[in-house]
Amino acid sequence: MMKKSHVPVPKDTQAFICANCGAVALDANNLCAVQGSGKKMDWCGTKGIKPPVYCHKKVHNDRWQCRNCGQTAVNPELLCDPEKLDIAV
Repeated sequence: MMKKSHVPVPKDTQAFICANCGAVALDANNLCAVQGSGKKMDWCGTKGIKPPVYCHKKVHNDRWQCRNCGQTAVNPELLCDPEKLDIAV
């Protein structure tokens, strides 16, 4: 099986953080409770503090988790080694 090529965005890429689930996204409209924004370098490589969950308000339920640090994101390009999550509802 051929592995998909993954191209992460630069570390200074601006992204938004969800206050409910902790996931990050490139577009604030993909989050239900925008807590604020930051740059990829603010979380990339730091240990994730919340277990991955679906969006409770079902704004965007696709989730990716980094195999290296455990951070979750709506956009896989915000993670250095993403893996698509299959989260039970």
